[in-house]
Amino acid sequence: MAKFIPAGFDAARVIGGLHTAMGFGEPTRAADKATFYILSQAATADPVDGEGLPFDPTKSRPTTRTPKTVPCAVEVFEGSTTRDSFGDAQASRVVLTLLDPDYQQVKGFSYVVAGGDKYYYTKTDPPVALGSIDVWTVHCTAQDER
Repeated sequence: MAKFIPAGFDAARVIGGLHTAMGFGEPTRAADKATFYILSQAATADPVDGEGLPFDPTKSRPTTRTPKTVPCAVEVFEGSTTRDSFGDAQASRVVLTLLDPDYQQVKGFSYVVAGGDKYYYTKTDPPVALGSIDVWTVHCTAQDER
C-alpha cells in the first residue's frame, strides 16, 4: 500500500519541527549529549571479544573514527535490582530516538557516551514513519553490563 502524503506537504518544515520537539528529550549540557563512536573494521578472521577487539594483542586493533554528535532524544532506564556475589546491581540502558538523516550519519556505531556513561550498541528497531521521514529507535546497554 502506498503512503498517503497530502499535496503541499513540507517535509523540511516537519523535520525542523521534529528536531525542535526532540530537543525536549535531549540533554541541555553539551557534555551530557549522546556522542557516537564508530570503530573501523579490521579485516581479520582472528577471534574477537564483545567490543570487537582481538584476543591476541599482536593483532591489529580497530581504531575509533572521530566522535559524532547528532540530535537525538536520550532515555535512560535502570533495570530491576539483582543480587549477585558482589552485591546489588542494576542493568542500565539507554534508548535513543533519531530522525533518519541523523541516524544515517551514525549508523553502524559501536558505542555511545551519554551523560558520561558508555553504552554499547544492542539493537535497532524497525523505523516508524512520520509522514515522509523515518524515526529510528536504538537500544544500548551500559558498559559494565556486557
